[in-house]
Amino acid sequence: MPATTTGHHRDIVTATDLTELAGFCDEQAHAVSFYFSLATTPDNSHREEFIAVKRLIQQAHESIAPSNVPTSLAKDLEQILSTADEISLDPARLKVIFACRERQAWQEFEIPTHQSISLLDVGRRFRLRPLMAALQACAPFCVVILESGKARGFVIRGTDIKEITGRLSVEDLSLHAEDSRVGWSRHVETNLEEHEQAYFKRLSRQVHEFMSEQQAAHLVIGCREDLWGEVGPQFANLQNEFIGHFHLTNFEVGPAEVLPMARPLFEEARRQRCVNLLNEINESPSHAALGLDDVLQSLRDGRVQKLVLGALPNQTISECQDCRRMWSEAGHNCVFCGSGRVRYIAAEEGLIRQALTTDSEILLVEEDVIPGFGGAAALLRY
Repeated sequence: MPATTTGHHRDIVTATDLTELAGFCDEQAHAVSFYFSLATTPDNSHREEFIAVKRLIQQAHESIAPSNVPTSLAKDLEQILSTADEISLDPARLKVIFACRERQAWQEFEIPTHQSISLLDVGRRFRLRPLMAALQACAPFCVVILESGKARGFVIRGTDIKEITGRLSVEDLSLHAEDSRVGWSRHVETNLEEHEQAYFKRLSRQVHEFMSEQQAAHLVIGCREDLWGEVGPQFANLQNEFIGHFHLTNFEVGPAEVLPMARPLFEEARRQRCVNLLNEINESPSHAALGLDDVLQSLRDGRVQKLVLGALPNQTISECQDCRRMWSEAGHNCVFCGSGRVRYIAAEEGLIRQALTTDSEILLVEEDVIPGFGGAAALLRY
């Protein structure tokens, strides 16, 4: 696992990053996972961030026993504490650090997601569920706001919004409406409507290219409600990407005002996608796996296309330290190779790592989103 320069963070986590993080294992159990962000900051002193990070470091020392903390681990913890000042500059962004000095590993990310989390874990493996949840929450999506002959494009990632200028065409449709002859008002109005529809149709093709350039899978549109009847049909080519529209009162609105109008549509689309996927799983038993045992077996076989994962409290998975395979039953010996070097890991973490190494899509859900969901389900490839 390559190390980034200490103190240099990235805001993009690649598929390669995830694969390497999932495969990382330190037999000395000195792998550090650190997550910290505050959704709200009670005052401007920023002392709370420093105190909270320092408390996490102290708890890590106490859990190991201060006299037995290896020098390399102590240095990693000290380096993490030194990031508290940086965290204080923008505590709402999620700071994530994966460190293991003995293995020359240090990966540092700042993710634009809105949540409160304070976690520091030391073990053989990196903790990945909080990272996967953050990445799911800040998947990029595009927003296009429209007016007659005008359009503006934005890209949203979590709490970040950026306007991309000069990408969508602007056209003066009033030029098509000029006709001074008396009695031709209806003709002029029809002519303007036809040109307006043609403009939106051309724009839909530009939006498709715009989304591809930004690697965004979803689209939100903002326009006047009375204009939506004309706009909607012209974007039929993007019906799979389109997740909703909002009423726009002012075309000159700023990015900071666009964000709270578009974000709830993205959140609802995420929730609905999980609901729809679970319905599909329940209605297709021959292409489905339900429960920890069946899902883990299907992951081992490489059959899982999409994994839906909730909370699996107090449930563990056995992992062989020699052959690296996982199974759900407890036992002192590996059921595959017979090795006696078996350890237990949190079920959620085990399923996530198995899914990442088998190229399965992962969807994390909250328990209250889908009542009755048992915590693990999968749609199978075959």
